[in-house]
Amino acid sequence: MSAVRDVVYRGLFGLQFRTTVLLAGIVLAATGLIGATFLRLSTQLIVADAEANARDLARAMALSSSAAVESEDRDSLMRVAEESVIKGRLAYVIFATTTGQMLASFQREPGSIREFLHNDTDRVSVEPIDRPDLVASQHGGSRIDVVYPVQALMPNAVGSAIRPTVGFVRIGVSLKSSEASLNALVRNVFGLSIGITLLMVPIGYQVVRYVIGPIEHLSTAARAFAAGRLDARVEVMRRDEIGELSRSFNLMADELASSHNQLVKLNAELEDRVLLRTTELENANRQLREMAARDSLTGLYNRRHFNDLLAQLFAESSRYGTDLTCMMMDLDNFKRVNDSLGHQAGDKLLQLAADVIRSSIREADVAVRYGGDEFAILLPQTSPTDARHSAERIIVNFRATLARDLPEANIATLSIGLVSRERNLPTTAAELVNLADEALYLAKAGGKNRITVARPAGALAT
Repeated sequence: MSAVRDVVYRGLFGLQFRTTVLLAGIVLAATGLIGATFLRLSTQLIVADAEANARDLARAMALSSSAAVESEDRDSLMRVAEESVIKGRLAYVIFATTTGQMLASFQREPGSIREFLHNDTDRVSVEPIDRPDLVASQHGGSRIDVVYPVQALMPNAVGSAIRPTVGFVRIGVSLKSSEASLNALVRNVFGLSIGITLLMVPIGYQVVRYVIGPIEHLSTAARAFAAGRLDARVEVMRRDEIGELSRSFNLMADELASSHNQLVKLNAELEDRVLLRTTELENANRQLREMAARDSLTGLYNRRHFNDLLAQLFAESSRYGTDLTCMMMDLDNFKRVNDSLGHQAGDKLLQLAADVIRSSIREADVAVRYGGDEFAILLPQTSPTDARHSAERIIVNFRATLARDLPEANIATLSIGLVSRERNLPTTAAELVNLADEALYLAKAGGKNRITVARPAGALAT
């Protein structure tokens, strides 16, 4: 709906529509102005021609009726007036003496000569003389009124060239036919103006379309480019200013697209570098955390990390109802080996014990160097029976490895204490470790080189 509204809005208020309407208005105004000027000139020419004809007609009538006026032959004058009005274009004819006394008159429409009569209906105005005048009257329409003097046939004295004025003739030349011609002309001019305007609408539309069309293509391409279509271009088919504008747009679009592609490439490279640096940093942090969590001599986890994992595994075991076994072990006779063979042999014995522990447990088990010659192992989801099997495997492997790699320290053995969360029911992680430590103490007190498992009732079995 919004797209349709936009199309209608652009159609009614767009440059194409407004320019076409403006062009049609200019053509209408121009044709109207030309028509009005033509009508004005035609009217002036018609009036001037009618005035000349009226003067000539009045002169001819004055000449032909000179004897009748001089002799005041009213009957003859009446016949001339009646015949002239009936057969010609005259609206009225009035013959009068020099004093304005009416001799004869005839009018086509009643009341046509009323405005020329004085209070005495036998007297008529004879002014102005020989000056045709356009008169608009409600009786008989517009006409050319002219008063012309009637001169005697003979001069006053022998040898004189001047003939005396014996009366006047006043005629009104009707302009009805001229007005009809003018009205027809007005209709023709008006129709011509409308026809030219209507003809100019499609022609003007096409002309404006020729100019506006490329601009609309530019606008469409610009909107598409702004929406992310960087391949939007316009076809250049002209060599004028609009064609130059189209070429400039394409050049600008090429430069912007190139800059955008370079920016995308640089951004991708930057993201790759950031990702690489982030990965390297994460690996370094992981290595640092791993180093911080490891014992430098044995490579096993240290006690701090053991405490963190102990709390986590104990909480998970309690939440999900699974078992968690803790194994505490100690190297028997370590001090004697260290004192008799030296610290290097003691360190090697610790490393050997760590290697045996690491290779004898599962990947999910957590082995730590708890302190000095003491080690601890957390065995998630492991029963005391399975944990004892792991402890026995450690003791067997330790004895074999020691005989092979460090026989001079064959006096060293392992004592192990085991405790289970489900079996011994410790309430805290610390209590679990304490119970395992107590089991280890009992194993060493019982003769060393053995495994002691804590019992629920406190009874211990080896």
